[in-house]
Amino acid sequence: MVKLAACVLLLCVLLPFAKAEGEEIDISSAVKILTEANFEHDTQAATGGTTGDWFVKFYAPWCGHCKRLVEPWEQLAKELKQERENGEAHAIIAKVDATIEKSLQERFEVKGFPTLLMFSKGQMYKYSGARDVASLKAFAKGGFKDSTGERVPLSAGDMPLADKLKKKVLAPLEKDMKQIWKLHKLAFFVAGAGFFLVGMIFGCCLKPSGKNKEKQN
Repeated sequence: MVKLAACVLLLCVLLPFAKAEGEEIDISSAVKILTEANFEHDTQAATGGTTGDWFVKFYAPWCGHCKRLVEPWEQLAKELKQERENGEAHAIIAKVDATIEKSLQERFEVKGFPTLLMFSKGQMYKYSGARDVASLKAFAKGGFKDSTGERVPLSAGDMPLADKLKKKVLAPLEKDMKQIWKLHKLAFFVAGAGFFLVGMIFGCCLKPSGKNKEKQN
């Protein structure tokens, strides 16, 4: 009993600091929290299922831009939630802590924060406009259709083995080679010329001489 009381007391002391560096968890928030565990189940993003459109914010708790977006994002979520309750079909507003959900960050190639992605019918659309409620709302209520979407990538668990190898091995290798080519074009030419010369010398060494041909005859 004493141990239980001590644990409860410790929890009460530490809880206020648990999310000190990130966004606080508000149980009354209209913004859905997505993780690796529930992302595909809730959004059905890759399949384009029947859960509707999802407008998702990928953020980092330390990011200043992300902190300034907290209130507009919450207001957007509340307004669209109210409209859905009134019978209108609008996107569900959600967020992903990319510093925790690394697999989702990698899957959607999130490079900067915040990254705002609309998922609709198996396609995803990146938002790059102003971050006020009116602009965000216009995009969420259909404005995203004016932009170019791309196919939602499969999760690692659903990805074929060949695609996994391509993403994990070939894609990084191709990226590195392009970077090397960009920075060291001269090295490529020198290396190419070197390999050519070595090949020529090696070929000459293997080629039978005239005397050897006469002996063979």
